[in-house]
Amino acid sequence: MIAELLERLKRIGVTVELSPPRLAGAAGEWVPHQSAIRIRPQVVSGGSLDFARVLNHEAIHVAQSCLGGGVGRVPVPLGLQRRLNRETAALLMLPLYRRLPSRTRVLEEEAFANQDDLAIGGILLERHCRATSRS
Repeated sequence: MIAELLERLKRIGVTVELSPPRLAGAAGEWVPHQSAIRIRPQVVSGGSLDFARVLNHEAIHVAQSCLGGGVGRVPVPLGLQRRLNRETAALLMLPLYRRLPSRTRVLEEEAFANQDDLAIGGILLERHCRATSRS
């Protein structure tokens, strides 16, 4: 599942880097203007399931950008369900997320609420993103 998602991201021109996100405390981040996902290297140490969830979360953000006009564009909500479990709701109360603008909060709620469905990131990329001619 991880390899398939990485391949799908590569096909649409997204690079995935194991490097610290700019946002302190984040496990990962989507940087649309660079077409890059950054995942904290320590996430890999947590095991493949943790890595898959973080990658899936960021892939949902990529699909949000694609819906907004393309990989490098500002993300827009996909209209996914945003029901958060207790643990995820607590995450969004951390200082890292507490002061997010409401528009950005909706994007995060979509990604957090759906990140455990490890198939959804690939499905959304397939549905909303076009492959690039870049190899």
